[in-house]
Amino acid sequence: MLKIITRYSLAALLIISLFMLSACSPHPGAGNWLAKESNSLNIARINITFEGTADFYTDGKKDAMQRCFWAASAEQTMQLQCVYAEDNDKKVKYQFIVIKKDHAQLLQDNKIIAQFLRTEPEPEKEPEKETKK
Repeated sequence: MLKIITRYSLAALLIISLFMLSACSPHPGAGNWLAKESNSLNIARINITFEGTADFYTDGKKDAMQRCFWAASAEQTMQLQCVYAEDNDKKVKYQFIVIKKDHAQLLQDNKIIAQFLRTEPEPEKEPEKETKK
């Protein structure tokens, strides 16, 4: 009798585990995004990680201009809560909506701020090798 209960318990645990694993797929907004055109906030690109953070960059600067935490609010939508790198007291909220697989919009107060295209991440630069003379 104990073997039967153990088998059923193991089978139930396996089924529950499979359901939990299938629910943990990444949000379609996670990735690297380039602005399609200039915008009022001067955001050139956004990097959104799977771990729930995002960074906004402007052209010509290496460091992020805004740092954000995000949470999924719908299948294609993220809510972002951001602070400016130069002023951590200045907080801003956005919505990031994936329109198509590689197209998205950034909204603030239900107004479109910018449109983005998904891109590949920038490759890490290798350190320069010293040349022997």
